[in-house]
Amino acid sequence: MYSALIITLLLWKHGVVESIRILDLRVPGHAAEGGQALLGCQFDLEGDDLFSVKWYKDDRQFYGYVPSNSESTTYFYVPGVFVDISRSSSTVITLEHITQDSGGRYRCEVTGEAPYFDTVSDDKEISIHLLPNHAPKMIGLKNELRVGDLLVVNCTSTRSRPKAQIKWLINDLPAPKNYLRGPWDKTSRERSDARDTILELSFIVRQNHFHEGVLTLKCQASLAPLYQEEVIHHILQVTEPTQIDNSYSALNNYEETVFKENTDFLPAAESQSDRDIQDKKAASKLSPWAILPSIIFLRMFI
Repeated sequence: MYSALIITLLLWKHGVVESIRILDLRVPGHAAEGGQALLGCQFDLEGDDLFSVKWYKDDRQFYGYVPSNSESTTYFYVPGVFVDISRSSSTVITLEHITQDSGGRYRCEVTGEAPYFDTVSDDKEISIHLLPNHAPKMIGLKNELRVGDLLVVNCTSTRSRPKAQIKWLINDLPAPKNYLRGPWDKTSRERSDARDTILELSFIVRQNHFHEGVLTLKCQASLAPLYQEEVIHHILQVTEPTQIDNSYSALNNYEETVFKENTDFLPAAESQSDRDIQDKKAASKLSPWAILPSIIFLRMFI
């Protein structure tokens, strides 16, 4: 009778232990090289006692938590895995100094106490990205453009792994596909395991590209979900020379009209023909002293 009771109790406890489960495994799908990463493992013991929590990378243990030990936490060296023990516990692991070797599959393993030591585990993959160390650059920019000008400008995102995704926007709208050439990528001069990416924007400038005399270009570079940077450049519209000349002529005509209207009260200048007529009239008028000698001469012959 006593033995049967013991067996019943053990079977009942084993049934409870089998329900140990991991509630939430938090392993980021992506991490930035040179940064940090937090790994979380939330579990439910369902009434059992915790024997240990262990973490593995690619099936190699790098961390252990055993509450019954005098030193509850243990760290094992694995290439690319650097644990900050002061910020780690039974449910959270802090990784620092992330490198390319830090990428891989991480597994959390939870084990209950004796006598069954029932164990559950779950795992997820981490990919390591090398983020650009500079914002994207625009090459070939101009500060002023006329309607009809050809605009050719490159956007370059440097030193990333994998290669960055580049997007051009014109006045906050995606550039049409026929305006784009590329993208092209090449090995970065800074690191042989990284890539530089280039996307060209090329089009003939039209009047509808200007909003209130300004054309706004924006280049975005991204490595989802960790990185996005953009640069913005404003280009001013230059008015066509013919339009400037016409405006100048209209201004001159306006000034001449105003001048004529304001000088009607002035006497008209004498022309050359007017002066000739006046000279002839003056010549036709003889002086009395010129007529007197003629009269004396006639009397001498009478």
